[in-house]
Amino acid sequence: MIFDTALDAADRKLIETYLGSVAPEVDVPVTDRPGIAIQRDANGLTLQFSEQAHLLASYDLVTWSIIPEAPSGLPLTADQAHRFFRTVSTFNEIPKGMVFRTRVASDTWREAEYHLDTGEFFFIGEQSHGFDHYTSNGNDLWWCYMNTQGKGSGLIEYLMERNQNAMLDKNRALESGWPTYTSDAYGFLELEALPAQNTLANHTAPETVGETDTTEAYSADYKVIDHAEVYYVLYRNGGNDHIYLGIGGPSISALVETLPPGDGSSNRDNGIRGDIIFKTVVPLSDADKLDLIQKFQPRISMYDDNSKAYYYVHPEGL
Repeated sequence: MIFDTALDAADRKLIETYLGSVAPEVDVPVTDRPGIAIQRDANGLTLQFSEQAHLLASYDLVTWSIIPEAPSGLPLTADQAHRFFRTVSTFNEIPKGMVFRTRVASDTWREAEYHLDTGEFFFIGEQSHGFDHYTSNGNDLWWCYMNTQGKGSGLIEYLMERNQNAMLDKNRALESGWPTYTSDAYGFLELEALPAQNTLANHTAPETVGETDTTEAYSADYKVIDHAEVYYVLYRNGGNDHIYLGIGGPSISALVETLPPGDGSSNRDNGIRGDIIFKTVVPLSDADKLDLIQKFQPRISMYDDNSKAYYYVHPEGL
């Protein structure tokens, strides 16, 4: 294992002497000191560094990658031979492998994960979420709340504001069911359904308007429609800080013979259900990338194109 720079013969001799010596009886914690220390005990070698620092690794001293959520006391293994390590408390350059994640919630939780290297943004939540129809003022969209109980870290809002495709995504939304959402308060991220995603349209109306017996999740009162033809978008109202998941009404109308009745009301509650499992690409400028990594904590990646929505027992009416 190599740290920061290659060692000359004298330095290497010092380290070899240390590693061959008896381990100290009392460990000295390295929680508030700069740099890295090597500690040896009966279990082998570990890296000790400040709890406030980020650990980076490189094989060539040129390309550095983050080791996310690395704890002080990280074990050194044989496969890390010839690897360089260093710590930073702030970033002046953009390391590889930076991933950020936040959790929002309404009746249950959803997570947003952003991969800085590729710009990939994943939005993952529960199966068979219900959407209501909104047609006031010439709009035609299906919608639902995403963050009424948990606002998250602000990562989603940051990406919406700094997205280099923000105007393109917004213009697409205005054309796809949101024609009156022209205010600067509204931001949009157009989404793509992942392969495991299911979108379902309700086909059976209740006997009494407002009843929910024909809109229960996972029931035979729904049929699967082609998610590849459905327009999905994550959008935000900056005036109230709410984030919504939406479906373009025209894209649904093109796939069904009659509009899904849902609960029979004018809002057609739960007329559409869909698994919350989406992705998009959010390009950022280099300046915004550097700004983002100063604001949010890097995380271990959890999601990719093969991710799936989790099973959820929906409360009555949801």
